Amino acid sequence: MDRDQKEKAWKAFWERQQTSPGGSVVSSGPDPITRAQFDAWADFCSRLKQGSRVLDLGTGGGKLPLILRQARPDLSIVGIDRADPLPPSPEGIELIGGVSMEELPFIDGHFDAAVSQFGFEYGNTAVISEEILRVVKAGGSIGLMVHLGDGPILAHNLKRQEQILWVKDEKAFFDEIIGMLRQENAIFREAIAFAQNLADEGAARFGKGSVAWELPEAVRRTLVFAPGGTFEKLVATLELIAEQAEAELGRIASLAEACATADNRERLLAGFERRGRKPIEIAPLRLAGEPAFAELIIL
Repeated sequence: MDRDQKEKAWKAFWERQQTSPGGSVVSSGPDPITRAQFDAWADFCSRLKQGSRVLDLGTGGGKLPLILRQARPDLSIVGIDRADPLPPSPEGIELIGGVSMEELPFIDGHFDAAVSQFGFEYGNTAVISEEILRVVKAGGSIGLMVHLGDGPILAHNLKRQEQILWVKDEKAFFDEIIGMLRQENAIFREAIAFAQNLADEGAARFGKGSVAWELPEAVRRTLVFAPGGTFEKLVATLELIAEQAEAELGRIASLAEACATADNRERLLAGFERRGRKPIEIAPLRLAGEPAFAELIIL
């Protein structure tokens, strides 16, 4: 796809997100990471024959199928994900939830190509490789966009991890605040001041807008508006904020593990190489002035 075609397709992609009645599966503005992903996949699409059937593994909200269809409206795309349910399927795309990458419910040679964007490295790559080679026709294109351990995405998330642990463990914030409120005749203004002080400290240490500021600030606002509700509802809301922070830690740990898997290329691609499929191109994705945040491996 030449530069002018790519620019036209990119503009249409973003307009589609902003006018979709079902809401966007990407951010509300044209962020540079998504643009870099779009350009890489648009180039990959040029390898596919007219009307190709494409399988997207670990599709999530269906972001990649939408990119592929915008670049190549003739493609027929199926996206699968372990999560269930998935968003409604747009025209030309079928999204199927509750499906493991390790057990694909398709007959041999059903697809002309298979793709994955930050999905392949989260599963059992040896088993998934066999499944991809089974359901893709001999010689079909395979594109795997994977994380990089030394890239800015993991670095950004590790900073978030540090900040969440500072709030949760070093400051024991959630235990302290809930403990204060469980005391008999608890005074809300003391808890509010406690949350405010930690939010100020988090902003001074990590920056306003950081998660170290965001978490205590969310608690502070919850406490400010709490007097109109029940004590049980207040505690449940605070526990939910704490659970969301814990879930974020789990997500970051999973990302770090996936990066380590992707960085070990010999092991990552061993299943393909045993069957004679080796990379024919590895395209780095980067933002201006930054190291690559991902690579698109084409087999």
